Amino acid sequence: MSAQQGDMIETAMIEVWRGSVRQWEVDENAHWNTQYYVARANEGLAVLFGFNGLPGLFSPTSATTIAYNEHHIRFHREAHAGTSLHMTAGFLEIGETTASAVLMLYNSHSGQLAASFRVRLTHVNAADLKTPRPWPTAFREKASASLVEAPREALARGTGNEPVTISASRDRAITLGLKRTAMSLIEPEACDAFHRLGPQKFIGAVGGGVKQLTGPIREIVSKHAETPPGKVGGAVLEFRILYGETPRLGDCFEIWGGLQKTDQRVMSLIFWMVDPFSGRVFGTMQSVAVVFDLDARAIVQISPAATEALAPLVTEGLAL
Repeated sequence: MSAQQGDMIETAMIEVWRGSVRQWEVDENAHWNTQYYVARANEGLAVLFGFNGLPGLFSPTSATTIAYNEHHIRFHREAHAGTSLHMTAGFLEIGETTASAVLMLYNSHSGQLAASFRVRLTHVNAADLKTPRPWPTAFREKASASLVEAPREALARGTGNEPVTISASRDRAITLGLKRTAMSLIEPEACDAFHRLGPQKFIGAVGGGVKQLTGPIREIVSKHAETPPGKVGGAVLEFRILYGETPRLGDCFEIWGGLQKTDQRVMSLIFWMVDPFSGRVFGTMQSVAVVFDLDARAIVQISPAATEALAPLVTEGLAL
């Protein structure tokens, strides 16, 4: 615990974003695509920094900016086209060059929690996007005076929260027999003001190829379900993302994925994003997901027979 946390008094989070779900942000399962949750959290984070004295931190003219280290995201309720939403946020901890924040996204009409985000980041030189820089004194003082505690709903549930070291590599992906789910180029629309891949586009890239891995899994779960489901899709309950070397405009990438484990309700999937030529690791993600009955709007339970049928697809030793 930092000195700032030890001295912390309870402080209310502030509103940092308000808007709604756009029709073109909804996926084939009729709910808001996960990448747009994260896009709105990025916007909210920029506003949080602005209210604490750093309004230009995400501008291409800024001498410094932030580098993402880790995201933890929980999806609590579905959001559909037209849903009105708002977000509150606060800093959890401020270090010399680092910070942690929590952001909570709510349905503006019902008041129900839609998603929660915890993010760890580093203040860096904008010239190279990796050299740590101390926070300005005025920002540290203001942000440290209004730290918040993470709500219970924002804490890890299925991913764990213990410190981990990235184990991903392209060679390991091939050795483990992981499935290559995506391969593409990082284009301008995927990049931020500093020409680097935005975290929401990391999630979008994973999601764009996820059926390469989950298609056979969903078929097995559906086939062996004790109650036959209607139309089947998928839903994500939780993400944990660790960021490696930040990919830039013009870089190519590939994503490798595998099934880590299952239980009676959920499955844990691991995805590694790497440079197909140099092997640089761009990021790694654990996704806690379910097979979803789109007609009943309910989770399809993983029966003992399905668990047995899925066993050959589980990759032993697979981790972030």
